[in-house]
Amino acid sequence: MAESAEALRDVGSSVHEPAGTPHRRRAESSDIPEIAISSDVLRKWQRIVDLLANIMHVPSAVVTKLEPPDCSYYRTVASSTSKGNPFPVDETFSMDIGTFCETVIKNREPLLVANALEDDEWKSAPEIAVGMVSYLGFPVLWPDGRMFGTICVLDDKANGYSHLYHEVLAHCRDVLQGDLLTLVRLGNELEEQRAQLSELFARVPEAVVMVDRDSTITRVNPAFTKIFGYTPEEAIGQRTKDLIAPDDRQEEVEDLMYRMFQTRDVFDVETVRRRKNGTRVPVSLICVPLSSNGGGSTGYVIYRDLTETKRLQDEQRRYHAMQLELAHANRIATLGLLSASIAHELNQPLTGIITNCGTCLRMLTGDPLNLEGAQEAVRRTIRDGHRASDVVARLRALFNKKEPVSELVDLNEATREVIALSLGDIQKGRASVRTEFADDLQLVTADRVQLQQVVLNLLRNALDAMSTVDHRPRDLLIRTERDEGDSVRLSVKDAGVGFDPRAVDKLFEAFYSTKSDGMGVGLSVSRSIIENHQGRLWAVLNDGPGATFAFSVPCRTRAQVE
Repeated sequence: MAESAEALRDVGSSVHEPAGTPHRRRAESSDIPEIAISSDVLRKWQRIVDLLANIMHVPSAVVTKLEPPDCSYYRTVASSTSKGNPFPVDETFSMDIGTFCETVIKNREPLLVANALEDDEWKSAPEIAVGMVSYLGFPVLWPDGRMFGTICVLDDKANGYSHLYHEVLAHCRDVLQGDLLTLVRLGNELEEQRAQLSELFARVPEAVVMVDRDSTITRVNPAFTKIFGYTPEEAIGQRTKDLIAPDDRQEEVEDLMYRMFQTRDVFDVETVRRRKNGTRVPVSLICVPLSSNGGGSTGYVIYRDLTETKRLQDEQRRYHAMQLELAHANRIATLGLLSASIAHELNQPLTGIITNCGTCLRMLTGDPLNLEGAQEAVRRTIRDGHRASDVVARLRALFNKKEPVSELVDLNEATREVIALSLGDIQKGRASVRTEFADDLQLVTADRVQLQQVVLNLLRNALDAMSTVDHRPRDLLIRTERDEGDSVRLSVKDAGVGFDPRAVDKLFEAFYSTKSDGMGVGLSVSRSIIENHQGRLWAVLNDGPGATFAFSVPCRTRAQVE
């Protein structure tokens, strides 16, 4: 008997304790969370005990598990289906009745009992009462050295179990401990993922609410309290319909719940909900149904507070309206400054109309009648009338207060119109305007009137910059050309007084002006217009006298627009 026990210890000693495990540990540890044994693992263990019973020709092969938290009993988790096995699955045994497995668990060592009937130590073993007289068992440990339970075989007759059987059982014990190691690793990974999800749930800035099919709240995160004002204790168990939905949104909540749980769709909507203090809050919500527990009766509703977003949108609309007002005010101010040019532009066709009408009258009342000459005078009158009409149309377009309209714009043609409107001012300012327009300039998708306003502002600034120059020609160069990145550029180069390089950043600020009578909005409005066209506006000092103001805007071909 002693020799058999010594041999048993030799078989099990090299493998039954995980590396680094102390030889003695408490059999119980209530502060460590329990890891569930999956059904797949239990089916595998059931196959093992069935094979053991068949290979060793014994009626019983069993895997037992010490049950937490107090570890006062153990339970069979797998038991062979062999004939004569008296130990069904899930049978429990107290840890104070002196069973074979109890001894293995307490001593943490393998145990061989060849014949309990002839062994004084085991004559009172409880297993004898159910006909089992021999036993071979090994302790099974968790990876951290805690006791899991045992794997053992029992026979209803004396059995010394050969050395080969010892090795087979020890190998099966190793398989069980390998499975436990895998379970622990998976458990640790799941626990880490659970902790990460819990942290995400707690830290996400949106209100996350878990609801059931009836919209009853089962869980909320801290952001829910921040947005709606209800603590978890106040919210859990309440229906979202009753808690945060305004009276006029009750039916909407029911429709959303039906859609989420019936169609299983993930979807989002914008709506309104109610805070604890009764105020309404604009929200976007996302409904996410879950398929947990196979029932599909749980889902998440994620609420994002749109209060700040709506405020920014309102501010953006106000800012846009203010830009229109400012641009309109700038155009009206420019209208006054261009009055001489406008009078010049209108005076020429009006003078022609009067002259031609007088000529026509003389030819119709003379003797003889000059019908051919009268017809030519009428044609010239019509031509000059169209010229005057075009001037008025350009002025109305330039100074009307209206929303931007995108169209294909020929920047060369638009600039020529601005120069034509400004001829009177140019002559008054004794400036010499030279143009260098690129022949292959691509069309620009833009608001024609707004771009003309920018050109007009740059042209007027250039004339103002040269108004005090008397010792050199007042040369003005307007150039168009292709720019980098499929863009076009327009530049206005003057020979004026330039600007302070230290103030270059302030030039485009609203209400900043270097002129005593200036509004200080022209360049600011111009920059806003160009940036709204995804372009840029800048200024540089010339190598010689004066400065150059230029803008670049992306262009589009007609094919791309259509």
